[in-house]
Amino acid sequence: MRPNQYITRAILLGTAITASSCMMGPDFKPVDMPMPTAFRGASAATESIADLPWWKVFKNKDLQDLLTDTYQNNRDLKATMARVEKARQYITITEAPLFPWADYSGSLSKGSNYTSGNVVQTSAVGNTLTPGSIDAGISWELDIWGKTRRMTEAARADYLASEEGQRALMLSLLRQVADSSLQLLQLDEQLAIVQKSVESYSESLRLFDEQLEGQVGDRLQVASAKAALASSQAQIPAIQMQIANLENAVSVLAGRAPGRIRRSGSTRDIAYNVKVPAGIPAYILSRRPDVRQSEYQLRAANAEVGVAIANYFPTISLTAAGGLASADLRHVQGRRGGWGFGTNLTGPLFQAGKLTASEKAAKAEFLAASNDYEQTVLNALAEVSSTLIQRAKLRNITSIQSEAVEAYQTAVKLSFERYRTGLSNYIEVLYAQQNLYPAQIQLSQYYYQHASTLVSLYTALGGGWNMSHKAIMDGPPKR
Repeated sequence: MRPNQYITRAILLGTAITASSCMMGPDFKPVDMPMPTAFRGASAATESIADLPWWKVFKNKDLQDLLTDTYQNNRDLKATMARVEKARQYITITEAPLFPWADYSGSLSKGSNYTSGNVVQTSAVGNTLTPGSIDAGISWELDIWGKTRRMTEAARADYLASEEGQRALMLSLLRQVADSSLQLLQLDEQLAIVQKSVESYSESLRLFDEQLEGQVGDRLQVASAKAALASSQAQIPAIQMQIANLENAVSVLAGRAPGRIRRSGSTRDIAYNVKVPAGIPAYILSRRPDVRQSEYQLRAANAEVGVAIANYFPTISLTAAGGLASADLRHVQGRRGGWGFGTNLTGPLFQAGKLTASEKAAKAEFLAASNDYEQTVLNALAEVSSTLIQRAKLRNITSIQSEAVEAYQTAVKLSFERYRTGLSNYIEVLYAQQNLYPAQIQLSQYYYQHASTLVSLYTALGGGWNMSHKAIMDGPPKR
């Protein structure tokens, strides 16, 4: 029988053995967790805001441009994408032993005829021989116990987990950028309120100064007006500092040099312009990236148990080799060569408890991953529920606070009228103003918080789950 026939039969035999072999360790079974029929804080709905692409939820053009820049330029996202690609390549690296490996080698040596006390063979004319060889070999480790397949299963699960980690980062960036944009709008509104208060206090101070010069004023009124004005003026640079710091932070997220962030609209409009059905709780298992990432990590841990069990069993491999040898490589062609075929068997006898400890460690890791998965699911349900409740309560809070602001505005108007007619002093006016402006700022904060729940809910539900990474990053279609 010719050598290549041996090799062919060995490969066919190895294929048959590998195909019929078993896999050590348990097959993965999804964790069955009881799910409520609806999120606490909302009724069950077949549709969900998470089904929409992000640009149909956040319709502000400036915010859309900012988010698109973030997805295109954020350095953390680019680094994560590179790590995802690295994890994908590890699948090929891990599953490579499932296939025969072929390699080659060659050698050429020359030396003196006396080395380390041994005389080297020489030719008849006294020249030292120059031996050379060319060899090729095939080796194949038979995956009888499924060790390599379990390792590949774990590598594939790790890759999918890293993909979900990338999607989770994309949602996190959306949340940070969108929420920061809302904060900037709220700070703009707060700055406008403070600037208006400065104008009002300045007008009061001007009036009191004129009265004091006419010897009909009151020094106490002037001092009070100056104090109120100075207090408001001090708030302006403080707010401007917050705006600049936040703009710089958002610029970095968007991959830009620190600078001004273009923005438009109001938190009130954003808070009320979108319908927000949450959907069915069980869907969160298939839509939220951190839940899916945790499940893939659980799959990987399950596969590692199989790898640890397979380590108890021997490794069997087939090898075949052939080559040519000559005293001079120039004369190798035409010479008869050698070949060989064999099997190798290696297995553990005594490793001081290493294998048992490795199995127990893998099972402990699986138990930890299982609990991590269940905790991730519970956290996801709680986050969605809390956001829904916050949104409902804040809607009520903003309505009540709006009434308070209207009442304070009326009080300021009436106090000025009473002051001009001599029915009250400036302290009453000042008291009304000092109630109005903080109430207006508080209302703007409530509007921001209400609008922010839209961002929180969309990301908590795994918004855009039915879209590819590329579609999310490309943003709204070009018109």
